Amino acid sequence: MRIGVIGLGAIGGVTAQRLLDAGFEVSLGAGRLYEEIASKFPRARVGKSLPEGEYGLILLCVRTADTERALAPAAPLLKPDGAVVCLQNGLPEERVARIVGAQRVLGAVIGWSATMTEPGEYVITGGGKFTLGGSSPRLEHARLVLQHAFPVRVTYNLAGARWSKLAMNCAMSTLGAITGFSLGELAARRYVRTLALRIVAEVVDAARARGVTLEAVAGVRPDWLVRLPAPLAHAAVWLAARRRPEQKSGMIARLQQGRPAGIEDLNALIDAPLNNALVRQVREIERGERRISPQNLAELL
Repeated sequence: MRIGVIGLGAIGGVTAQRLLDAGFEVSLGAGRLYEEIASKFPRARVGKSLPEGEYGLILLCVRTADTERALAPAAPLLKPDGAVVCLQNGLPEERVARIVGAQRVLGAVIGWSATMTEPGEYVITGGGKFTLGGSSPRLEHARLVLQHAFPVRVTYNLAGARWSKLAMNCAMSTLGAITGFSLGELAARRYVRTLALRIVAEVVDAARARGVTLEAVAGVRPDWLVRLPAPLAHAAVWLAARRRPEQKSGMIARLQQGRPAGIEDLNALIDAPLNNALVRQVREIERGERRISPQNLAELL
């Protein structure tokens, strides 16, 4: 059975490499990276969009804002009983469902991290697993495929896992992006931990307003975290960051390269004061009106 991967950034590239190494028949839709990346995947069919054929699984690994542009040309290639698996940040499944139908959509929350050093070259920056969920009958098949890339945990509360990951990313990833700090450098500062907990609390409130029950991701359940006494909450943030103290937000490299940071998949989903302020700062960095600097925290404080 042929598997398609759309988007060859860090997540798509690492996943595609590992599935090819496991012997799967994989075709790639590389988009703007096509010319630079085709020679790096000699065992795969590579095109700007997904090459012609029938696909039982399509792994969608683009930014959520690019979903419709990237998926629309490939949707007719999906087998009637196939599924699109969203390997994306944010809350992408509803957008994909509008294209292929809700019964052909799965989502995988990414608990590992990687960076693309150049097109087709990737470095794993943190281990972890996929948290896979959705209503497609292809769920078990997708699990069996993805486990050849990273361990897979199945959830029957995909929305809860999505919102939990969103809460932590809105805090640590974006605070890292505006400051340039690593996770360890962020967590070492009490005032940054305080900001992070306030940002997480805004996301928890937004999830609760939508009737979402959060669940633990990477050992952290955000709604429990923000209810802890302050000393315990600060200790939990510090301990979580200590798992990968040198890791930096992938948004930093994109901003430094003059590319969109991907804030639309994170804080832009939350209409609340601190998240709105972070969106404004990231947009200003994207436009060259603000520098990545720890001084950006002063406005948030």
